[in-house]
Amino acid sequence: MSERMSVKRPTCSFSCALGAALLASLSLMPATARAQAVATAATPAAASAAAPAGPAPVPAPTAAGPVPAAPTDAASSLERVRASYEYGDIDDVVEWSRPVAEGRLDATPAQRALALRYLGIGLYLTGRAPGAEAAFFELLRLRPDTVLDPRTTRPDVVTFFERVRNGHAQEIKESAHKHKAFIWNFIPPVGQFQNGHTARGLIIGGVEVASLAMTITSYALLTSWEQPHHEFTGHPEAQTMKVVNFVSIGVLAATYFYGVLDGIGHYNDLPDDNEGATRGRVSLSPGGLSLRF
Repeated sequence: MSERMSVKRPTCSFSCALGAALLASLSLMPATARAQAVATAATPAAASAAAPAGPAPVPAPTAAGPVPAAPTDAASSLERVRASYEYGDIDDVVEWSRPVAEGRLDATPAQRALALRYLGIGLYLTGRAPGAEAAFFELLRLRPDTVLDPRTTRPDVVTFFERVRNGHAQEIKESAHKHKAFIWNFIPPVGQFQNGHTARGLIIGGVEVASLAMTITSYALLTSWEQPHHEFTGHPEAQTMKVVNFVSIGVLAATYFYGVLDGIGHYNDLPDDNEGATRGRVSLSPGGLSLRF
């Protein structure tokens, strides 16, 4: 009996020790897993910190090209407006015609009138009728005889333009003749200067002065050579001087009548300070091509 008890006691002690070891190993497993996870996460970070820094990534190029610079003068701005109008980019028509129309870019009266024409059309086509009316009204104040070509301009725009003309007819008429007097058209070249045709006025004035001087000179010589009975004895050149006198009188009369007709015919024109520079050139407008001589 005592031998059996002695055999069982060691067996029980061994079983108890084995169970305690298993429990201890099971309790250590979560801590070991956590430590391995921390070590794994720290390893890439340490490797990336130890690696040498490479060049900064280059940003991918954008698809859009460089933005064109804004025009700095009226001529280039109107050229961009014309191109936008032809391609149907009405928003750009408004954007690039506005600086010329509003006077933010130095422009001749003719350039400003063209910008107002484009601006009015662009504003109307983009649904801004009040702004279009203001632009067309200002255009008609500068050039009362302006018309929109129905072959190249939408019918609704032409109708709107004529409505503006009819609605402001009295104001347009008063503005057209402001600071002008019709009587000056009968004293060329004053009528040409009044209408803004400086180069034409200088030409007419020069011809008038030259022909008048020749008339006076030839008449004075003939008078000094003349003898009783309208004879010019001793002056054989008198016959030639008579022809010069008659021709100079004819040139003076023809120049005067041309100046009067020209002044009356262009009484409503817009004064243009670059008249001489634009003659003999082709100009572009919403109405199409025009050739000035």
